[in-house]
Order: sequence, then C-alpha cells, then structure tokens
Amino acid sequence: FNTNTNQSVIQTYNKTTFASCSIDDSLDTDTFVYDNGSDGLGNPTVISVPLTIASTQYYFSAAGDGIHCRHGMAFTIKVATGLGLPPNLNQPPPPPYAPPPGPSDEGPSPPVPVVTTRPNGGVRTGGGSSFLWLCLVVLVLL
Repeated sequence: FNTNTNQSVIQTYNKTTFASCSIDDSLDTDTFVYDNGSDGLGNPTVISVPLTIASTQYYFSAAGDGIHCRHGMAFTIKVATGLGLPPNLNQPPPPPYAPPPGPSDEGPSPPVPVVTTRPNGGVRTGGGSSFLWLCLVVLVLL
C-alpha cells in the first residue's frame, strides 16, 4: 500500500479477520501489523512484507478503523514453495566471509630507525645564544 498518512498494513492468515477488516478478535500468532506508511513528511513510502510461509495470506489497510479495507484496500496472496526468484532478479551470492588479517598475518613491519647515540657526542646544538648570555651574566656579576 502506498499512503500519504501514517497508516498500518495488516497481514493475517485468518480469513475471518480479513473478512471483518479488523484485528479486534485476532490471535497474536496469525496477525502481524506493519506500521509507518509515511516518512513523517507526508511523502508515501513502501512497506515491505516478507512472504516466508507457504499459505494463503491476507492483507488489508488498518486506516480509518477498517473503512479503507471495506472500500477495497485489501488483497489476498497465495504463497507457494517455488523455484525462487526469476533469473533476471537473482543476485550472485556474496563472497564467503574472510576474517581480517591479524598481526601475525600482516608480515614483517616496516623498519623503524633506532637512535643508539646522540649526535655530536651528546652535546646539544642550536642553543649557543643561551650559553653566550649565561657567560655574559656571570662575567658581569664577577
């Protein structure tokens, strides 16, 4: 059903429930309610209903407490076991699951350079001006 209001589609296996256009006397095991026939903005959406049980299935609109159903918004589908989808609708099966590689499966890690000695024998460079200022302060204080 396409609808521009927030309505429900009823799926039932009970012919009496279908004929009455009401779920008042239905059992929880033979009736399913599919809600939200709208995106909330007044735009129609499609309600997908799985056909998983081979049997006669009845569908009707729950809008207006069954008024829409009594005016023809209802239909019957006979679901039978078959060959599946036609070839033009079949999709190839997904590839088998392969877990992501673990640390041992990644191979050796790239080489990382390791510094074992400081450049210039451990003497810090680039701070010469600070050392010069320290010497001048010491000389002035003497």
